[in-house]
Amino acid sequence: MVSKPFKKQLTPEEEWARDRSRIHVLVGKVKKVKAGYSDDNYRDLVLDVSRGRCDSSKELKPAERRTLIDRLQELAGEEPRPQKKPWTKQSYPNRPRNMDHGEERAAQLGKIEALLTIGKLPWKYADSIAKQMRLADKVQWVPTDKLHFIITALTKKAQKEGWDLSGAR
Repeated sequence: MVSKPFKKQLTPEEEWARDRSRIHVLVGKVKKVKAGYSDDNYRDLVLDVSRGRCDSSKELKPAERRTLIDRLQELAGEEPRPQKKPWTKQSYPNRPRNMDHGEERAAQLGKIEALLTIGKLPWKYADSIAKQMRLADKVQWVPTDKLHFIITALTKKAQKEGWDLSGAR
């Protein structure tokens, strides 16, 4: 089994080194693409990004550096980096697709989802409970009249581990 290497967390110094080299490359590209682009233009851009706080990229905060890199990419004619999609319930990993079918089923799956969220557990955990109880391989395949077994198992785990169920009914 091949595992994906985890992404190393960079220190602020390493982030700055990475961003600084990217900024210098982009400034060079902008100067090639736009004749007459000078250091003053670059300083004005940095001033604009920092909202008048500084005129040097060294003094920019990480978010401001990212904005500066995006603006320089735009000036150099490069494709902007793709924006992250906002989180939606449908993008939650392994969330059952049949959550909204039937009033009783939706309520029970919602309860399971709430318990998993409180316990910071993935949907695969509920799938494994269903499999262990020999109900089905996935929660979404468990019959509506058997979902209460999974709710009970999660509630017992919550009580055992001391989860805050103050908002639960």
